[in-house]
Amino acid sequence: MGLRALFADMLAEARSGKHPERFERLCDIAAMAQDHDPKSSTYGNIKWTWRDKGVTDQNAIDFCMQDAALLWLKHRNAVPPQAQTKLRNLIVLGAEGCLRHRVTFSYTNITVLNAANLIVLGEMFQRPEVADEGLRRLEGLCMWTWAYGTHEYDSPTYYGVDLNGLQFIQAHAKSERARRTAIGLLEVFWNDVALNWFPGAEKLGGAHSRSYDYLRGLGDLDHNVAISGWAASLPASPADRDRLEGKLWMPPEDLRKMMRERLPREICQAWGIRQSESRIQVMHADVSLSVAGATYGSQDIPLAVNLSGDRKLTNGYFIADAREDPYGVKKYETSSARHLKALHLSPFWAAAQRGDDALGLVVYRKKDLNDKDAAKEIVNLQSHFVFRRGFDELWIGGRRARIPSGTSQRPGRTDIQPGDAVVLRYGTAAIGLRYVGGRKENGSPAPAALIDDGNTLGALRLSIEHRSGEKVGGEKKSEAAAALWVRIGSRLAGTDDFTRWRIDFEHARGAAAKTEEGHLRFEVAGRGGPVAVEATAPYGLGGAVVLDPPPYRGVLALDGRELGRPILERLDFAKPYRGQRKPFEPIPVAPHRGSYWEAESGVIFPGMVVAEDSAASAGHYVYQPADAKIPRHSGNINWPLKIEQSGRYYLWGRVLAPNAKSNSFFVAVINDGVKGPVRSVWDLPVAAQWRWQPLMLDKAKTATALDLPAGIVNVQLQVRETGTKIDRLFLTADAKEKPQD
Repeated sequence: MGLRALFADMLAEARSGKHPERFERLCDIAAMAQDHDPKSSTYGNIKWTWRDKGVTDQNAIDFCMQDAALLWLKHRNAVPPQAQTKLRNLIVLGAEGCLRHRVTFSYTNITVLNAANLIVLGEMFQRPEVADEGLRRLEGLCMWTWAYGTHEYDSPTYYGVDLNGLQFIQAHAKSERARRTAIGLLEVFWNDVALNWFPGAEKLGGAHSRSYDYLRGLGDLDHNVAISGWAASLPASPADRDRLEGKLWMPPEDLRKMMRERLPREICQAWGIRQSESRIQVMHADVSLSVAGATYGSQDIPLAVNLSGDRKLTNGYFIADAREDPYGVKKYETSSARHLKALHLSPFWAAAQRGDDALGLVVYRKKDLNDKDAAKEIVNLQSHFVFRRGFDELWIGGRRARIPSGTSQRPGRTDIQPGDAVVLRYGTAAIGLRYVGGRKENGSPAPAALIDDGNTLGALRLSIEHRSGEKVGGEKKSEAAAALWVRIGSRLAGTDDFTRWRIDFEHARGAAAKTEEGHLRFEVAGRGGPVAVEATAPYGLGGAVVLDPPPYRGVLALDGRELGRPILERLDFAKPYRGQRKPFEPIPVAPHRGSYWEAESGVIFPGMVVAEDSAASAGHYVYQPADAKIPRHSGNINWPLKIEQSGRYYLWGRVLAPNAKSNSFFVAVINDGVKGPVRSVWDLPVAAQWRWQPLMLDKAKTATALDLPAGIVNVQLQVRETGTKIDRLFLTADAKEKPQD
């Protein structure tokens, strides 16, 4: 039994008003699943399922408390007095669980739910410090989104959770600032949904994170779109409307009009700190093409093609597969909460797109194949592009072709050579595929084939086989890799239009410029110009990544015009930045001279604050004060740097460490070659005055050298101990150069 379902049942019982005698028992069961130990980090949280020995997934409290809060706000009169007391105790303790659940701002949907619960529960029970903390977390998400975009990007499942949580704040919070902030984020999300909604199939289109429906790309967002009345094929049921129980903020009609009439259109958006954490979708009336520049996780659809037709038909998509499960139908228990998911690999991925052409590169590293969770039950190693059955024409290498019918035991197979143009026509739309190149684990060329395995899912696939079945010298000689070029064609009304488009793709230049060990570069001739992906080993672990065209770094843009950032800049959190240099604009760093910048010039996440001191440079510094009322997130500052020339650099900070309990930071360097921040400790000597200190990580006795690639590099400082202060920074390529006050 899921405890989330139990709270949903309690809410349903209260709505019906039929069985008040059940509430006391239901509250007792919920209380038995709640952590009552004040010394526990999960104090107040709730087990995800009854079978769990304890709290294994801290997200449970945020889902449960939203239903509990609705029950208390709207229907508590249906609950008998004794059960009301027990319910109140559950919710008050649940608020403590929400406080102790510290969610990173990149975990978008849970950040929204967590902040919503804290705001509403704090107001419900007259705990202003709880409501204030909820608003602080919500504004932290706004800051993250303003600087780096929506991290759980374009998710058909989690965009529904995001919209529900924000609607919950808008409908039930008393704080005008909280409601205003929620509405701002609602505007951003609904613009995102409208731009990425593919009218040709009535569903969210394009590359997306955290997929639960690999084949079709459907999810919980459908309920929100149904309530909005945007899609005639999605009628809203009374249950859909009851889930929100409040006056809904509805997206304006001009968004709906733009969604249906602005075709073709190009949508660009960032979704993370690294430059390549970006996404693009080019959408026509009958087909769309989309890539993400980097990998998000083990439920990615990093390359997608949508075709018009019934929304339940198969999309085209790329998937990295180690379990012979290209369709995402083999689910298994994952994580400590044992959720059923069809997780796949999280290899190195880099992709670029220019108009109707996209190029993706995948590299399978040793660590990817040792991932015990995502690669559970590894039986093979394959790269797949899955596409819809029922095409009108298939051409391979300039010749009309067919795929032999097959079964799961004896799949039908048509071999594909690197460079062969595979062209599929679907009515007025077309998809062109080129397997540009790839290799097995032993370094030999990886074979590819179009495959019909007799599935009943309406899907076929182009599969690249990477598992060599042999070892070279007892170890792998190379990392398996593959590059795939995809082009789409639209409005090909007759045979002549299609033929011209097909021949143009078949004759287009597409070649690997470099495939030497440790360096991969592929470039193809797109219709609008070159498309290229270049990566250097160790892939995603420090090596450089170069994409052409460069990835977009705004929040959300339509045909080159930024829409998301102006919406967020109207909100209260952005007041300190209005009229100033944007903190996400890179600081230039030249190799021949040292570069200074003020600590307060970066992206400062809640927890840390800017304070005044006449002895500080420019009169200001940044730190995180201790707060006895509430357990705070550890704040951080991020400074993007534009490194003109790769090389070895040395970082200094003008700092003040007043005592032994306030004399350290965490430091991370984040760039395209690194997946997420890897933190190290910077210990500082205690001093009563401001002083320059070189970066010395993990108790080093001498200055720590940073090997930085050319391009955008992010330096991140995170609070380790409250009260440690940072005023100014200095970066130099000269080991002997020291900063001057």
